[in-house]
Amino acid sequence: MKRLMTTALAALVIAGPLSVGAASAQSWRGEQSRDWRHNHDRQAQRWDQRRHNGFYLGNRFYYGQSTYQQMQRRDYRPAYQQWRRGDRLPSYARQHYREVDWRRERLREPPRGYHYVRDDRGELLLVGIATGVILGLILSQ
Repeated sequence: MKRLMTTALAALVIAGPLSVGAASAQSWRGEQSRDWRHNHDRQAQRWDQRRHNGFYLGNRFYYGQSTYQQMQRRDYRPAYQQWRRGDRLPSYARQHYREVDWRRERLREPPRGYHYVRDDRGELLLVGIATGVILGLILSQ
């Protein structure tokens, strides 16, 4: 009887740490799948030219499309920022936004040195040709 109790106690002493290790391994697997889900959700936030005109890194907003390395950062999030009078169009916008014929759109003639451009959301902007400064905007409905 004494031998049986000693054997059972030895088995418990040996099996105890093994069961704790299995429980911690299960919790690690749960954290790993949670991290995978988080990364998968972040990958779903890919750049969409129609919905985004910039991105945030930390608390700072940048116009234009981000690089792959910037997208991988934890503080990255794509965003859209409204244009305002006095803002300057970045170089990517000057290259990608197309000029609008003001006669066809039934708009007033732009002042000398300005022209109308349409952004990727359909908004009309009255922009300085040389400087890229926004003088006025017509928001789409």
